[in-house]
Amino acid sequence: LQALLEAFPEAKWHQYEPVNRDQARQGAVAAFGEDVNPIYRFDRADRVLSLDADFTAAGPIGVRYARDFSDKRRVRADQTDMNRLYVVEATPSVTGSIADHRLPLRPSQMVPFLAALAAELGLDVTLPAVDTLSDVPEDWIPAVARDLQAHQGTSLVLAGDSQPSAVHALVHAINDALGNVGQTVFYTDPLEAEPVDQTESLRELVNDMATGQVDLLVIIEANPVYNAPADLDFVEQMQQVNLRVRMGLYEDETSAWCQWHIPETHYLESWDDARAYDGTVTLVQPLIEPLYDDRSVHQLLAAMLGQPGLTDYDVVRNYWANQNPEADFDQLWKQSLYNGFIDGTARPPKDVTLDMAAVKRAVETPQPETSLEITFRPDPALWDGRFANNGWLQELPKPISKLTWDNPALISPTTAERLGVSTEDVIEVEHNRRTLWLPVWIMPGQANDTITLNLGYGRTRVGRVGDEVGFNAYILRTSDTPW
Repeated sequence: LQALLEAFPEAKWHQYEPVNRDQARQGAVAAFGEDVNPIYRFDRADRVLSLDADFTAAGPIGVRYARDFSDKRRVRADQTDMNRLYVVEATPSVTGSIADHRLPLRPSQMVPFLAALAAELGLDVTLPAVDTLSDVPEDWIPAVARDLQAHQGTSLVLAGDSQPSAVHALVHAINDALGNVGQTVFYTDPLEAEPVDQTESLRELVNDMATGQVDLLVIIEANPVYNAPADLDFVEQMQQVNLRVRMGLYEDETSAWCQWHIPETHYLESWDDARAYDGTVTLVQPLIEPLYDDRSVHQLLAAMLGQPGLTDYDVVRNYWANQNPEADFDQLWKQSLYNGFIDGTARPPKDVTLDMAAVKRAVETPQPETSLEITFRPDPALWDGRFANNGWLQELPKPISKLTWDNPALISPTTAERLGVSTEDVIEVEHNRRTLWLPVWIMPGQANDTITLNLGYGRTRVGRVGDEVGFNAYILRTSDTPW
């Protein structure tokens, strides 16, 4: 990537995933002045407050977190105390289902809730208006605050990536005030090679295409025609580019608007590398020979650099050989392949300094909307839609609801009764003059006046299994309020 940008100074690299950590990044920058990667030690946490973070079931470290958390709930002869979990969320989750205390809360009430909790803990933040917390029981916030204060250094507060930046900034401030940093919370440098605000990166690309500044657009794996924010009009602006190339596993919605489609090797067919949740480098080895005459991303970039003969093995091995010029690299390479990772590559913990004044500026406590609120979530099986053509995953019952092959609008029994709808009905959801028809599913435990829509359905060019299954929630999703 660095070599490509050096060879072509006028080129730009943009990266975008519809399920990203933009808001977590913005919250970290507000709190510390820089982006950081938080790592949590649930094995040391006696009290946990989760703000819409499904940490036992999702994320790159979900298995480790679930194990560490569950170990603290086991009663043995030498361990008679259990941890305690508080969960505040809009939609029932796996983590919420095992909470000792769970509070369903509308998305717009999350910042006021956390601001009130921070104030109860003694932080200098602006208190929200009383009516913004009308759905919160009167004793909930004082009780949580007392419990967290009684476990300073052994408590933990965390927020899901979909929460607004103000929530993330407040979470950092609360953990700092409780003495959790360095005990149950650690920070490292970001894991991404190029940590950027992905939504802004995509917006910059759209603006460049609209003004005729892009002659060649190469799209690697991404599917922005399907999942880009609706307000960016990606398809329309994409047509301003003379030559459009797409590399991916399948011909999809984006490939249909490109002159060239390059078949990509599956990750089980190619050499690669990646970083784990703590930064440890993993070497990815192919399990099978390529089934088709396709190419890896490494081979594509090498060809663009005038080296079409390089294999993905050459690229990956040569890179790590250059990173270890003085060591016995042949031995290091063999040992790393044997282990599955390169020893000593984890990101070290770093010291951070909280800027409370910046956190206070970042926190906004808006009045909750009087109408319904929409919250978007990645599908537990299909994720952002990339697995929509997998029949096994379509058939997999979703946690809590046990739904398959569909993504209805999830609403609470109280809201359903107020609107006069049932699971036999189809409703029209309108937002910013965009509409979507979809069925209703009444979900006990759902926050009132909140509609949850799962992403990943409504594909039109994914394959015979996934085409036209469910409803495309991306139609309603915009860049200013992606969640």
